[in-house]
Amino acid sequence: MPPMPRHLLRGFERISVPLLEATNRLPWLRRVLHFFSGWLNAAWIHAMTAKRWQISGLDALQTLDAPGGIILVSNHRSFFDMFAISTILKFRTRLLTRVAYPVRSSFYYTNPLGVLLNYGVAGASMWPPVFRDDRRRVLNKVGMQQVACTLGKGAVIGMHPEGTRSHHPSPYEFLPRKPGLGQLLAVCAPDVVVLPVFIHGLSSDFVLEFRRGRDLPSLPINVCFGAPLRVGDLKAQAQKDPLATTEMVFEHVRRLAELENKKPAYGHHDSHNLSP
Repeated sequence: MPPMPRHLLRGFERISVPLLEATNRLPWLRRVLHFFSGWLNAAWIHAMTAKRWQISGLDALQTLDAPGGIILVSNHRSFFDMFAISTILKFRTRLLTRVAYPVRSSFYYTNPLGVLLNYGVAGASMWPPVFRDDRRRVLNKVGMQQVACTLGKGAVIGMHPEGTRSHHPSPYEFLPRKPGLGQLLAVCAPDVVVLPVFIHGLSSDFVLEFRRGRDLPSLPINVCFGAPLRVGDLKAQAQKDPLATTEMVFEHVRRLAELENKKPAYGHHDSHNLSP
């Protein structure tokens, strides 16, 4: 795993980046943190939202073989999107044993509280940092190489190509994509699986979601899994421009959104019971 160039780090990043990097370099420590935080997060997310989940495309994942690991590619409406998707995979498949979610460097790597939240809530899985300033061309490239090094059977990486949460009133409208996914695919092994996902129905308000789960179980959270895509096949179609590659993959998320938008109202199409 290549290290982040230390001379490009600033302020508190000089502590936080090497610390999270060292944690994710140790397989045994990563497994311990992800085991406890993974089940803890999955338990409260399931308890709070499972009655509202409407899931499609899950059956095809029961027999999926992903020896190189999985990259989840999803739209971004809520802070809890990837947590919810990962919880489904954890309870309903055997595909997930450890996770990583590349996250913006601001706050989570520039503030001590962000590091504490990363360890305490996410088990150090909000890693590696994604930089948005003038250092991004160098540091983000290294970050994608680090992610590729952690992939393998049971590893799941969550990626939001939009880069930030969309606040558009319609969940079927998306923000401009960033090139990070294309950069990651360029350095991934051919047997890695890309799994497109469309999700909507969650907010970023923990208290609100708790109340909805208790008082409004009929308010749906829609999660649509697309057909798995092999990185080797995607590379054969990809262009040299990482952003163009990202757009090519995100088109599958857009198609899922279109299909979901045409479905009957909640309660009139099949759903899965997610009780563990």
